[in-house]
Amino acid sequence: MPDSSLAILGGNPIRVKEFSSKPMVGKEEIDVLTKLVSNNQFSKFVGSPIPGTYDILDQKSKDLKLDNITSNVLGGEYIRKFEYSWSEITKSDYCISVNSATSGLTTALLALGLDPGSEVITTPFSFTATCASIIAANYVPKFCDIDPDTFCLSPEKLENLITPQTKCVLAVHWCGNAGDLDRIASICNDNKIYLVEDAAQAPTSFYNSRAIGTFGDLGVFSFNEPKNIMCGEGGLIVTNNKKFAIKCRLIRNHGEAIVRENVDDVDLINIIGYNFRMTELHAAIAYEQTKKLEKINDIRKKNYNYLVEALKEKFSNYLTPQRITHPDSYYAYTASFKWNENKSGVNRNTIADALNAEGIPVFKGYHRLMCDHPMFKRKIAFGSNHYPWLDSKINYNDIDVENARKLVDHEFLGFLQIGFPNDYRDMDDIIDAFDKIIHNLVLLKNYNNSYKNLDLGR
Repeated sequence: MPDSSLAILGGNPIRVKEFSSKPMVGKEEIDVLTKLVSNNQFSKFVGSPIPGTYDILDQKSKDLKLDNITSNVLGGEYIRKFEYSWSEITKSDYCISVNSATSGLTTALLALGLDPGSEVITTPFSFTATCASIIAANYVPKFCDIDPDTFCLSPEKLENLITPQTKCVLAVHWCGNAGDLDRIASICNDNKIYLVEDAAQAPTSFYNSRAIGTFGDLGVFSFNEPKNIMCGEGGLIVTNNKKFAIKCRLIRNHGEAIVRENVDDVDLINIIGYNFRMTELHAAIAYEQTKKLEKINDIRKKNYNYLVEALKEKFSNYLTPQRITHPDSYYAYTASFKWNENKSGVNRNTIADALNAEGIPVFKGYHRLMCDHPMFKRKIAFGSNHYPWLDSKINYNDIDVENARKLVDHEFLGFLQIGFPNDYRDMDDIIDAFDKIIHNLVLLKNYNNSYKNLDLGR
């Protein structure tokens, strides 16, 4: 009789209760929302040049934290408080809140003022918003392979991809990891191209004593519900460049209605009528969340370290954790691992099925690399005439991203349940599930099943 202790083979699962990370919400968020709603304080943004508009457009975030703000171009009391708070955390001169990290990335890229069709190098291993923002800005993505250990852009591959058409690199800090950020920034500087950081999953982390998101010309963070710090939906752009900050503020809030008649041509580029504004309600939640940073981060750090150390100690032949390049301030969005199919004799998808059956939700990575999206394969985005690829020679059917493809197709296992309200006992369930599975690997070698991919929002 085969051993049926594995839940996938009819045994009892390790865990039956709900298992996920949740927002840490308390009386503070409820009280501030109640106050705002009672005062009809939903937004103070005005998309027109009322008196005082041009006096505040270029001011640093630290100088804009005011109470009892009347309607204006830069938003209300909690927009300003949130932006000020993030300015303090990241030591950035300018923080511009937006309604999502996706619109934040689009805004940041538009602020560069590049010509349509300009090439932006990025990773294929990310949520589609990373690449969609490049297209939304009318630029053309070029895909660079990842480092197989950090899961972030490979500097070596990046250097080999830069051409005269390359105008920007969009680096993604996968699961909050920086990768070799110093070297990537140096490569961009040496080649006189822009660097934008997709730091959606890396809030309040530091690399070489400097906030992630501040190494590039602009950085973008996410605050949608699954993130470490959240406000439901929201994002934020950071920069120390006044010109880019002004442009971002105008792109965010109907800049076409605000610019003066005598504006220079270069300053008018990409000011075409967007509304990416965050509401006072969302900003208030985000502001209150920043006050809980230490507590929220501590939970993630302790759970992550506990889980990784236990799995490394017991199952290093089969599991390798993502190499973290800033372990002292790493607050995992997802605990990420590589599964070794060769040593185990069992494919990653079967392991994922077995974990799910044991009551352990597992993330296998996004269901396809961004370079495999039909938008890129067919070069169809705006209209049917291959815009913005009109003059591009990039062939997305011949992309050398071996490391990223191997990771997505055969190796990646991730756990999203690292944050509040989980603790060591919850991590023990993940550890026990692996223990049960690995002691029954022989029963899984010929197991076949249909799989599902979990997905992450942004």
